[in-house]
Amino acid sequence: MRLTRLSIPIALLGALVLAPSAAATDWRVEATPNFTFEPGTQTIAVGDTVTWNFTGDGHTTTSAGGQPERWNSTPGGTNAVGSSYPHTFNAPGRYQYFCTPHKSFMKGVIVVGTDTVVDSIDGFKTKRVGKSVKLRFVLNEAATVRYSLKGPSRRTVKRGRLGAGSHSFYVRRLKRGTYRGVLTVVDDFDKKVTPRNFFVIS
Repeated sequence: MRLTRLSIPIALLGALVLAPSAAATDWRVEATPNFTFEPGTQTIAVGDTVTWNFTGDGHTTTSAGGQPERWNSTPGGTNAVGSSYPHTFNAPGRYQYFCTPHKSFMKGVIVVGTDTVVDSIDGFKTKRVGKSVKLRFVLNEAATVRYSLKGPSRRTVKRGRLGAGSHSFYVRRLKRGTYRGVLTVVDDFDKKVTPRNFFVIS
């Protein structure tokens, strides 16, 4: 049978369509009898799965708060030796986690993907309104936000994790005087930016 010019490209296209896509990877972390996670830091791609294997007794894997994803291997208890817990990561970021009974010292980090946003924040502005001040800014990616104000009225405003987009809030009932403020913005990869402002309440 004689092949036409069109049949060869169609055959190649069909082979590409039927070819399997790149499979996600399953990474393994060991919760050890020595009260450590091994490896302590694991770098993976978005869509990959991390499976914690419990070779030590009385441990968990529990995500820290304020992150794009959350998990807890055994709410209200601990994992037995020989058990495992998988979690698939679908959002990029630097995830911190810990063992609940040994939270102060048994910790680990999972880095998912890469940080592709150069500037986390734009358009930080201050507007005085009587004895109050209105703060406005635009987040180019999700981030945890906190504002610390020094002056005659000291204030700390914790906004937690905010999504990308425009945000604003007021700091009210300020005494007369000169103020210095710091807006601390920490993205999901723990990159910190600290824009500052100065204003006077008269």
